[in-house]
Amino acid sequence: LSIIIMLMGGNTISAQENSGGKEYALKADFLYRFVDYVYWKNYSKKQTFKIAILEGSPITSSLLDISKDKKIEVKEYKNLNDISFCNILFVPYNCSIPIETILSKYAGKPVLIVTEQKGFGKKGTHVNFVKVDNKLKFEVNLKAINKAGIGISSFLLQHAIIVQ
Repeated sequence: LSIIIMLMGGNTISAQENSGGKEYALKADFLYRFVDYVYWKNYSKKQTFKIAILEGSPITSSLLDISKDKKIEVKEYKNLNDISFCNILFVPYNCSIPIETILSKYAGKPVLIVTEQKGFGKKGTHVNFVKVDNKLKFEVNLKAINKAGIGISSFLLQHAIIVQ
């Protein structure tokens, strides 16, 4: 019993020391799991699933680790116009491209736009990572998702903070 407590205590300390890396590993895990609970119009499971990251983020290396041996392509793009097709577009908090520009480019297209900036869920992104009581949570904007022609399972919605 004391060994377990010591291990858990050690993990808590290392999690606090490495919260940035751990946080992005957790976000990457969320994104990977979204694949099973989100439905894209005109997408077949036989196709390669594509995740685009705009302007680079620490999430990229975590996603690359998860996507090994799977039909998932993870790629960073410096320019919004270089992205021809993707299932998920991850927009990091420090992205220099205005969110309104990104939303207008993908208006009505089945691309799940995921952000990590306070207030972006209300601005119209589909999924927005937020911290609540020091825990990683995600907001879902149902109106924006419905306009994009994306379906989201009730299981995933049970765990989301719904914003309009």
